[in-house]
Amino acid sequence: SDEDQADEVRKVKRYKNGFITDPICLSPENTVEDVANIKRTLGYSGIPITDTGKMGGRLVGIVSNRDASFVDDRTMKILDFMTSRDEISVAREGVSLATANDLLRKSKKGKL
Repeated sequence: SDEDQADEVRKVKRYKNGFITDPICLSPENTVEDVANIKRTLGYSGIPITDTGKMGGRLVGIVSNRDASFVDDRTMKILDFMTSRDEISVAREGVSLATANDLLRKSKKGKL
């Protein structure tokens, strides 16, 4: 359908050279239900968590599909189950795709 095609175009436009350039972010105060809504409506399973819940805020962690899938309480705050900043692999904005891939390979993580 036209709506399905538009959804696919929106997904592709969020990526540039292998990077998500405009990620959907949440705050530590959001809940499991918020994560489930993003996964259901947008298909994202990895969500950056910033202190403000917005792009440009200080990164404090990430929620992956693995983090959220074992939480039964839909009202639980992200702060209580997210992977914290010190446990994830990060790189500065502007990192090359080759360097980013090397960092991922060395860390054996799925997201940078």
